[in-house]
Amino acid sequence: MRYPSRASLQQCRFGGGKQVNPELRNLIALQDLELRIASLQKQLSEIPDNNLRFENELKQVKSEFQQREARLKDMANERRTLEGQADLLRAKLSRLKDQLMAVKTNKEYTAMLHEIQMAEEQIRSEEDRILEIMERLESEENNLRQAEQEMMRRSAELQENIRKSNESLPRLESELSALREERTDMESRIGPDLLMRYRRIANARKGVALAEARDELCSACHVRIRPQMYAELMRTEGIYSCDSCSRILYFREDL
Repeated sequence: MRYPSRASLQQCRFGGGKQVNPELRNLIALQDLELRIASLQKQLSEIPDNNLRFENELKQVKSEFQQREARLKDMANERRTLEGQADLLRAKLSRLKDQLMAVKTNKEYTAMLHEIQMAEEQIRSEEDRILEIMERLESEENNLRQAEQEMMRRSAELQENIRKSNESLPRLESELSALREERTDMESRIGPDLLMRYRRIANARKGVALAEARDELCSACHVRIRPQMYAELMRTEGIYSCDSCSRILYFREDL
């Protein structure tokens, strides 16, 4: 939200060149200060939650990468297990072929051939599984390299967000302290009854107790201002309230 400067507020004029009522001008400046204070307080209150969100996302990014690393490691272990099983089957097949030469009956020979065939099928099955997992490993390794780059990029971004957020704390707190002092000074320039009236309206209207009268409308609630009141606003230095929202109205020329 963009707020008018103190200087521009003090240049406000009623129609016809009249100076704004001094107390009304101070009320406008006070509202400007309080809106800026509220904005800073909101920023400060959001810093812990924002940092927590950044930190949680950072943990999540790293956790997801670690999970991908773990899956790749599991696949590599599975490949080694399958290769070990295939080696055992090849050794068994070699023994069976050696034993085949020593059999003496057709029945034994047929049984041995069947066992050799089953061992060869098991070896082919294991080799197919090994080829399949090797293809998956190659794909996952490529994906992991890309994921690592993305993890490093996002981690650096989140860490930078946390750093900037923490670094902004002293500046925001200093600015807030200065604005509060300025607000105290401005309150001292406003009569107690008018200040109490301002506070009552501000509390009821989310901190906005004043509204500009523009084009015969209240700029806050957009309800038309009675012609007589609008004429009084343009002509006098009195303090008037919107009939609809009760905010204190002020009129100024476009600067």
